[in-house]
Amino acid sequence: MSEDFSKQIANFVSALIALAPSRNYVVQFLYLIKKNGSMDYRVLEEAYPELMKDEYMREAVAKAFGVAFKEKVSLDATGYGSALVEFVDKVLTLFEDSAFRSKVNTLLKGEYPSGVPNLVEEWVDVRLKGLMSEPTYGKLSVKVLKEVLRVGRVKKEELAKNLAVRDEGALVEALLLLDLYKLALKDYDGSYRPSDDVRKYSRLLEAIDV
Repeated sequence: MSEDFSKQIANFVSALIALAPSRNYVVQFLYLIKKNGSMDYRVLEEAYPELMKDEYMREAVAKAFGVAFKEKVSLDATGYGSALVEFVDKVLTLFEDSAFRSKVNTLLKGEYPSGVPNLVEEWVDVRLKGLMSEPTYGKLSVKVLKEVLRVGRVKKEELAKNLAVRDEGALVEALLLLDLYKLALKDYDGSYRPSDDVRKYSRLLEAIDV
């Protein structure tokens, strides 16, 4: 392989990695909105103040990516933001494939001394760290997620009993955080279960001491 072509492959792989929500705040912003269907303006204002409090930036993002900034912030289903998230989903799946990462490592050799990253695992790790950094309900959310993972499927009342949580409001907020980050999913019957990627990379959660 020519040196120039090898460099082009490295640039291409790096560009794909840069699109991961774990590495790009714009993609992360769009990704969370899309995965939640819509998000409260207030929640996004707290999480992304540089974007949400800058009117010029909001207008630019709205036009470029089809974002509707109302009380509930959402993406136009036919806009570029939705299309980007769908593409990023494919990128994450690609980089989760160990065979793909192995082949890229072979091709690029010294470009990624620690190995080409598993972007799905990395996204789980970033969300867990984001959860832990939430000052009010972060630690409780991690405890709740650990219990949801341990049991497999559990209702709010059972969580309160199992974890001896007396403040129902705090438990509700913790569960809302888990749903926001799509780390735990609420089913039609009101029970909660861990997301598939949390199950798959449970060791990241188990490594957190709370």
